[in-house]
Amino acid sequence: MYRLLILISLIIFSCREEYPGQFIDPDEEKETAIPVSVVAPTASEESFPIIAGGTVGAKQEANLSFKIGGLIDQTYVREGQRVGAGQVLARLKTTEIDAQVAQAQEAVTKVERDLERVRRLLADSAATRTQVQDLETALAVAERDLEIAGFNQQYAQITAPTTGRVLQQFSEAGELVGPGSPVYRIASEGRNESVLRVGVSDRDYVNIALGDKAELKLDAYPGRTFEARVSELAAAADPRTGTFQVELTIDPDGQVIRNGFVGRIALFPSREPAYARLPIEAMVEGQGQRVDVFIVDAEGIARKRTLTFGRLGDDYFTVSLDQLEGIDRIVTAGATYLQDGDQVNILP
Repeated sequence: MYRLLILISLIIFSCREEYPGQFIDPDEEKETAIPVSVVAPTASEESFPIIAGGTVGAKQEANLSFKIGGLIDQTYVREGQRVGAGQVLARLKTTEIDAQVAQAQEAVTKVERDLERVRRLLADSAATRTQVQDLETALAVAERDLEIAGFNQQYAQITAPTTGRVLQQFSEAGELVGPGSPVYRIASEGRNESVLRVGVSDRDYVNIALGDKAELKLDAYPGRTFEARVSELAAAADPRTGTFQVELTIDPDGQVIRNGFVGRIALFPSREPAYARLPIEAMVEGQGQRVDVFIVDAEGIARKRTLTFGRLGDDYFTVSLDQLEGIDRIVTAGATYLQDGDQVNILP
């Protein structure tokens, strides 16, 4: 019986047939892998400028207005005129404010008179100490009202805070203006540098530092490029536009640069993080600032990764290097045919 079992086993083993897939041929496995091309992400030293436009102005500018509203009686200067510190530029009709000052003065006089009378009555025991104290308080209030009216009367005119030049006049005599409405814009001659003010997005703003260089082109001087440097950064965004204002001081290079000139800058930020520049073919899909790419792991398997890109060009996009830590192969050609987990064959 034992010999019979051995004989049957030998017959079965000798008759066994091979079937497809029973033995894995390395060459066949390679043929089933999806052919792709890859790129190794490396740090790029190319600098991407921030492009923005704006108008030229003076370093120190001020909008001058009346503290109170009213009808403008007279304006004494025009646009482009030079003014001295303390010079009167415009006045309001003061009929109303003069009446308010007189009314406040009469109120003070009346309370003073009443207080004097009550004090005499107190001496004769015909009034109380509380009545005297109430009138003393009323007198203090009336004196503050007179002080306020006198202050408003004093600022019913506009005076130049410094020596400078009138850049713009917003209102004329006879117009009704409200408190704080600009009537003149003047530029100080104390610091006569020309500056360009531009608005940038928050994504660009965080990379800009004081002293960063920029190249400026003015419509008034076609073909010429002026140097500029960042001299001031806004502390908060403009609520109307949502952008942050950046001020750049211009080197005129011997040319006359007037307020109101229109220009565009190419600003080179010094804080731009290290990044890699990747071919656009590596981008599989994306939404907003996030894109999907395929990387190749050590076993030759494609793995999908989601990255946040910084800049997008015609044939490239940039990704900060900190997102690419541990990644040495990113699929370019063939990425659109892959699914997560596919075996790949990297082409030379």
